[in-house]
Amino acid sequence: MKKSNTLALSIALLLAGPSAHALTPWSDGTPTITVYTSGGAAQDKAYGQVVATTLAAPGSLDTFSDVDPATGSVGARWTAYYFTGNANLGSGLAGKKILLEKRSYGAAGYGVVPVVSGIAIEHLKVSGLPRSAWDSNGTQQWKANIDNTNAATYLTKKVSDGGFLGVDPDILLKPGTENYPEPVNELTSGLPEADWPKTIKNVPKTGGNAFTVVSTGGLVYGVAVTLDLYKVLQAAQVRAGTLAGDTVIGSYDEASLPNLNRNVLASLLAGKIGAWDQIKIVDKTDGDSVKSLLDGSILADAGVSAPYKEATTGTNLTPVAVGRRNNGAAIGAVAYAKFLNYPDAKSAFPPASKTADSAVDEDATLPIVKSPGGASDTGNLLKDWQNGTNATGYNNVEDGAGYAKRWGIAINSADRNSSVTADGAGGDPWRYIKIDGYAPTLENVAAGVYPHWAEGAVLYRLNKANDSQWALKTKLLKAFADDLGSPTVANAVNTTQAWGKTGIFATTADPRGFTASVPFNSSSPVVPFTHKSGGFTHTEIVPVADSAATGGLVLQLK
Repeated sequence: MKKSNTLALSIALLLAGPSAHALTPWSDGTPTITVYTSGGAAQDKAYGQVVATTLAAPGSLDTFSDVDPATGSVGARWTAYYFTGNANLGSGLAGKKILLEKRSYGAAGYGVVPVVSGIAIEHLKVSGLPRSAWDSNGTQQWKANIDNTNAATYLTKKVSDGGFLGVDPDILLKPGTENYPEPVNELTSGLPEADWPKTIKNVPKTGGNAFTVVSTGGLVYGVAVTLDLYKVLQAAQVRAGTLAGDTVIGSYDEASLPNLNRNVLASLLAGKIGAWDQIKIVDKTDGDSVKSLLDGSILADAGVSAPYKEATTGTNLTPVAVGRRNNGAAIGAVAYAKFLNYPDAKSAFPPASKTADSAVDEDATLPIVKSPGGASDTGNLLKDWQNGTNATGYNNVEDGAGYAKRWGIAINSADRNSSVTADGAGGDPWRYIKIDGYAPTLENVAAGVYPHWAEGAVLYRLNKANDSQWALKTKLLKAFADDLGSPTVANAVNTTQAWGKTGIFATTADPRGFTASVPFNSSSPVVPFTHKSGGFTHTEIVPVADSAATGGLVLQLK
């Protein structure tokens, strides 16, 4: 088992601290080493944590991020880290000026297809830009609004050196499936990336074009619903007897979360339930009468009004609104594998087809299905549906006072919107739910009762003959990947929600030999289950206990 680098890191902090200073291009010029990466946003917090605590000398790190003009999200598409290499990185990297850039625009698919195919894509440009190009975003943090009018100033076309994903790469590379990544529009041209290959069957692991694929541990994924739908599900399940009768509507502690099982979630994700009117309960508090979610008594208990009904068909139904993800997103691939056994099971149901974003009659065919292009956009889509707004451009039907309010459900990572309190106050107007009776906590994943999770990966070429710095770049990428899968980094970035702690975790299958704790230790989260088979993780298979795991398993009964 590899020893902890805690002591080495502590020594490095002492050695590097006195001489390190913040790096900016207008004061320090061009970096010695520049590494471009691309991939999904699911582990963005962990990415930044690894840079700050392992790769960068103390006090040396400055960050440069884009601002999405549509949503105001900072760094949701691009962030660059400019720093002095920490002493613990060793010869060639320690003390060097390093620029590590992260592109999340296009999601996990952009960590596979452009990396494997060698396609130049838009990355954030930092070198050569003056101080006036950036607005302050806090101490040693900088931001800039980037859109099609100034993209040529802030973006540069480069081939990514490495990819980072919240899923194994091979599940995305399934030709002809909803997982195979699709190109997003460049900001500079307004057109999709050129030369995008129609098929890549796998990431080559051997031969002259071989890649290293490093597992980065796991991430808990979740299913979220708009706030009104959350309250309606609570009210309905209290009446059905599956939630405690004293549940306070709107409360957000673990016991109060409403539940949907995998079969219902699969039906929603596959587009087999078009209207919320189709979902009904047997009301144990009213003589076992059958009621739909739109029943007046349920709405009254929930304290909400019915959302906008169909505008075009005349059948007066309440559309189901589903937020899936764009092709090539890890969040989508994990959900399709877990709930639909897609794409590997023979005759598996695919996810529902996307509804055109610009259609004013988007509810002519139900359900309404949108494919937001990022994890942040997924939360913003739920906000649009709840509030009757259209900041994302995905909620198009006007209702006379604004845009249609919808009851929406969406897939995402489970660590967002964490400022909601146990009594249901604060945060954005959407909430996570339980799956099969369990909340999306680290502890429930470790106990084997919460199903919606997957390991991630970092990938990069073994060799690149035309790059004289390739050995140093891969050394940096390997150090980055190793710490991205450690329980120490996980604990530093994980989110404590009102219903429990969630986020990323290490696994006992990691070659460094992490040990699972019984009882579970959320401050050093290690899970004794794995999707690893044949030396690589495979999200589409059922996770099993790691036969080499130390620490044991917890049998959780309910």
